[in-house]
Amino acid sequence: MSVVTISLLGLGATTALGAAIGGTLRPGDRVLLSGDLGSGKTTLARAIGAALHAEPELTSPTFILISEHRGDLPIWHVDAYRLPPGSDALRAGLIDERQQHGVTLIEWPEHLAGLGAVGADVLNVHLTAVADEGRRSAEIRGARPELRAVLDEVFSISGGDRG
Repeated sequence: MSVVTISLLGLGATTALGAAIGGTLRPGDRVLLSGDLGSGKTTLARAIGAALHAEPELTSPTFILISEHRGDLPIWHVDAYRLPPGSDALRAGLIDERQQHGVTLIEWPEHLAGLGAVGADVLNVHLTAVADEGRRSAEIRGARPELRAVLDEVFSISGGDRG
């Protein structure tokens, strides 16, 4: 599996990454957003939602675990932070058959088991905050060719791609 690493220099770059990802998502896709607290998972999820014209705008569903949004595709936004590691995503009601018709964004996916459902296309994005305030890096696994092309155009990844 190829890995793309991008340096995100501020909020605008994180928003651009979200727009790139959102523009290539298809029904049934899952985007797994991992990283430490404050690394930008919710910011990236909000930007993906904006690219899909989410109504209402995405905010962190930390206390409710999952929120549903209308948009170009139906969007489910999950935040598993408050669940114990190894929680069953199906049993917790965070994954169901409706999601095959839309996009599911999952923050803290490492807390959930059962995310590898058959037929689901999964994009893994791991965010890391860098010592400089406002900077982060994104490690992306599972990018389709159309996303890789957009990332190359927007971020010039071809030289930094490890693949």
